[in-house]
Amino acid sequence: MILNEILDELSFELKRRKIINLCVGISYTGVILDDQSMGISHTITNGNVDYAGEIIGRNAYEIASNLENELNRSISVSILNAITTGKLIEGDLISQYSGNKVCVFGYSPYASGDFNQKILYDFSPSPSQEARPFSQFTTESCDLGVIFGSALIIDNAIDKIVKNIKADHLILSGISTIEAPITLKKYGFEAIEKIIPSDSYKAFRTICEGGTSKELSKYVKKAYLKI
Repeated sequence: MILNEILDELSFELKRRKIINLCVGISYTGVILDDQSMGISHTITNGNVDYAGEIIGRNAYEIASNLENELNRSISVSILNAITTGKLIEGDLISQYSGNKVCVFGYSPYASGDFNQKILYDFSPSPSQEARPFSQFTTESCDLGVIFGSALIIDNAIDKIVKNIKADHLILSGISTIEAPITLKKYGFEAIEKIIPSDSYKAFRTICEGGTSKELSKYVKKAYLKI
């Protein structure tokens, strides 16, 4: 699994960090580490949270290593999301691209940029009207491929997509994105577009209080890293 390789890449930093707060909200999962960094991911409620009630104070690598089910991976990805290279550039990266065809994979996926054809694959059980169910994905050839970080949480999604997509440019994007440049470059990614907190306290409270993307968007901003 690609997520296992990402965990290995970030293991040195993770082993130095402890979890001081964690909130598994209905839409998003948020974590605060002992260096005050904050991580966010999608909450996918499939499975049980191991060690619930005992996670605060535990080593970040120990908890992030539990990839057993989608709910545990929601927590793992939020922890991994908190680790940063410190090299992010604020701004919208994807809107800088144009071409004939863009392929996007995610929950309620959307495509920015100037493209003649937009192919959207939705992880949701009830896909949006403009999108295809992810279960219909077999293979695609695109000028730009955009994979939202939630693919790291869904069973086998990121591995299936990377194996079966041909794209001139491939980007990992969205709220659950992880900065793991070595692993991602190995699998053909050229850039990471991440959603980062502009106000960590309010972003964390919004997650804990059941906020959706509409509420959370007030306290986050886009940033990117070319790899």
